[in-house]
Amino acid sequence: MLLAIQNLIEYLNRNYIDDENLEKEVNIMTKSLYDPEVEKKGIEKGIEKGIEKGIEKNQVEIVLNMLGEGLDEATISRFTKIDIERVREIIKKHLN
Repeated sequence: MLLAIQNLIEYLNRNYIDDENLEKEVNIMTKSLYDPEVEKKGIEKGIEKGIEKGIEKNQVEIVLNMLGEGLDEATISRFTKIDIERVREIIKKHLN
């Protein structure tokens, strides 16, 4: 959409207005509205967040399953390498 607007402004400028600075200003404006580097960083950050959510979901499932099998917090922490405070936090959040 921004590219279409940019092309339209360039066309109108060349054929009707002939302002030397207009195209440069439009390029700056459209770049500020859409920057591929910003989009790339946003996608990377979204992927990282998705991975974190996946890890968190797996931790919750593992802790609750192990608790359901009768294992205590310390044992769960030792086998999963999840900090004991995190294990307690999961249990408190999901079982209370």
